Amino acid sequence: MMTRIRRQWRLIAAGAVAAVLGMSSLVMSGGATADTAPVDPELPETVSADVLPTVQIDGVAWKQVIVGDTVYVGGNFTSARPAGAAAGTNETPRANMLAYRLSTGELIDGFAPSFNGQVKDLALSPDKSLLYVAGSFTQVNGVNRYRGAAINLATGALTSFRPIFNSTTNAVAATADAVYYGGVFTSADNTARTKVAAVAPTDTGTQLLPMNPTVSNGSVQDIVVSPDGADIVIGGNFTRVNGSSNPGYGLARIKVATGASMSLPVNSEVRNGGSNSAILSLESDGTSFYGTGYHYGSGGNLEGSFKSDWATGKLTWLEDCHGDTYSIWPTAEVAYQASHKHYCGNSGGFPETNPRSFQHSTAVTQDVRGTNTRDIYNYPDHPGTPRPEFLEWYPKWTPGTFTGANQAPWTVTANDDYVVYGGEFLKVDGVAQQGLVRFAIKTIAPNKVGPALSGADFGLTATSPADGQVRLAWPGNADRDNATVTYKVYRASADAPIHTTAVTATFWKQTTQSFLDTTAPPGTTQSYRVVAEDAFGNQSPTEWVTVDVAGVPVPPVEGIVAADTFGRAETSGWGMAETGGAWTRTTGTAGSFSVSEGRGRHAIAPGATTESRLQEVSVTDVDATVSVGVSRLPDAGYVWSVLGARVSGSDHYASRLRYNPDGTVGVHLVRSGTPVVGTNVVPGLSVAAGDRLMVRLQVAGTAPATVRTKVWPAGSAEPSGWTYEMSDSTPANQAPGGVMLRGFGSSTIGATPVEVGYDDLKVIEP
Repeated sequence: MMTRIRRQWRLIAAGAVAAVLGMSSLVMSGGATADTAPVDPELPETVSADVLPTVQIDGVAWKQVIVGDTVYVGGNFTSARPAGAAAGTNETPRANMLAYRLSTGELIDGFAPSFNGQVKDLALSPDKSLLYVAGSFTQVNGVNRYRGAAINLATGALTSFRPIFNSTTNAVAATADAVYYGGVFTSADNTARTKVAAVAPTDTGTQLLPMNPTVSNGSVQDIVVSPDGADIVIGGNFTRVNGSSNPGYGLARIKVATGASMSLPVNSEVRNGGSNSAILSLESDGTSFYGTGYHYGSGGNLEGSFKSDWATGKLTWLEDCHGDTYSIWPTAEVAYQASHKHYCGNSGGFPETNPRSFQHSTAVTQDVRGTNTRDIYNYPDHPGTPRPEFLEWYPKWTPGTFTGANQAPWTVTANDDYVVYGGEFLKVDGVAQQGLVRFAIKTIAPNKVGPALSGADFGLTATSPADGQVRLAWPGNADRDNATVTYKVYRASADAPIHTTAVTATFWKQTTQSFLDTTAPPGTTQSYRVVAEDAFGNQSPTEWVTVDVAGVPVPPVEGIVAADTFGRAETSGWGMAETGGAWTRTTGTAGSFSVSEGRGRHAIAPGATTESRLQEVSVTDVDATVSVGVSRLPDAGYVWSVLGARVSGSDHYASRLRYNPDGTVGVHLVRSGTPVVGTNVVPGLSVAAGDRLMVRLQVAGTAPATVRTKVWPAGSAEPSGWTYEMSDSTPANQAPGGVMLRGFGSSTIGATPVEVGYDDLKVIEP
């Protein structure tokens, strides 16, 4: 049984590339939802869309071969450089061939054969000891080799295998008994052979084998060998083989022993030949063979790919996309493709767009999932034929300029864990990565590719259609390797999402999502955002959007004298509390005060005090609660957060939190700025940046007044006991007064201000 590694598109002809011009209408189509974590258990998993760092090249890669943890690359390039290196920097000479580690993407230093012309195809010997090479070179390592050669993989040395072809070889395939070459040549070893030849795999020279079919017109672009090694299938743009055009038009099956043509029913459906079309690549997995093609104008009918059964030569499925397909590689359940597909609507895939957009890498199922429909753009088509299903795996590519064909990947190869693409691309998913790239299955990949839109690009709108209602709308947010995206709606005045929904859709079937919030307080200003999250927890948020909620406020609840959830936006103060009147800035610069994302904020600089008061409130007995958190812990020293009552001038009672650099928290009961009882560290109470604490302060009675406080983590049950309690009869503190929130930082907290955020303030007069 042969070991065969397939080559890439060889033509790079103006006619082939011209097929990118044309249609403009948009047609919505169906599609599958398989990805790295498919919802449908009957659909296969794809590799992740994470771009793994890989050695880069300065030209184009036509072929990659995986042998264990080594990848061999052939193409047209002069140097290699590490992942992340800019073009022209940190370069290592490599003349049209290199090798890299599959697991790391790093260049292998000791493998550097030098070819004086481009390498177009590579094939392994069955024992994986030799790498057979095809191309347009005439020397290897300074030794004459006329478009055919072999490299010893153990040593990296050129072997004595030396077939001679009088013109370019495009394809090579190998068995234990023969090495098959295809191309544009008319002689092999100075003997007439037209575009296809077989030679013995000998190290003592070259022995031309008798197989000699007549291939008319065009050229051979690729070769695959049957599982038993008895026959080969060739693909190209030829129009007749052994005098026949069916089979023989772009595809033919040839008996190795005699060179005679064999039956090939798939050639009755797939017809690519002549000057404007071709079968560009072939691949085999031992039970089936696969092909890809292009056509432009007359002479062909396939730009996608097909799968055919080795036993019968009949069509298994046909993927009838438009946009030339250069390469296909079958894995156990998924076939990966390299192309510039722009319309797959008649094959169950994505629609045409205006302006035109391209999908340069795609993945389809190995099994049949439907039938092709009639083309709507007057292309040659294949209605009623079986088709595979497109899977939700769509990395984005930046085409290169090296060949002048404005393409990205030209070749794809895979094993059980990795899929590797080669070509002339400059970036993948926005990451600079020229010519070579790796993708991996989810158990190896970092799985960090999230929904594509975020921030201003992920546009959220908010309107209030009725009292106490807010309608939110946002666009669908496709993920490149997950069809299911979960949307979480946040209202700034609430800590948890107020709405969660999961949507499974292909990238071209994304629809506008919406949610009606019926719990928004009437007459208030609320802020919202939506977070899109994939199966691996990658999040893409919208910006916060503020909306005025229709209606008049809820009348004050009996006993509540002040309340604020800070559901508004302010930039140099705190504005109006929901209950209790206007907040007054009594100390601190205007820029230190703001309200956003459901928080009243104090930006505390070293040694500075910030204070906000509700001076319209005047009560003696109060029961006050507030939620408090800090943006970061102090570098040294401490940050105070103060909740005060009976505030009049400098007189007050207060509960004061002390945030320490190690995350511990202290609590004091304070009279007019002087701590009376408490400690710098409350046992068992600690926080990290962003954690919230609930603070409760109770002041009751006069002469004496009973003052007490308790502190506990937000979200947990309120403790029944008080943390500290005191009794005080100081005359100046027995009168009614207002409410305050104050922050202070010692001079050693660090240069960056510490932001103290307050929420859910409620002050009750018992």
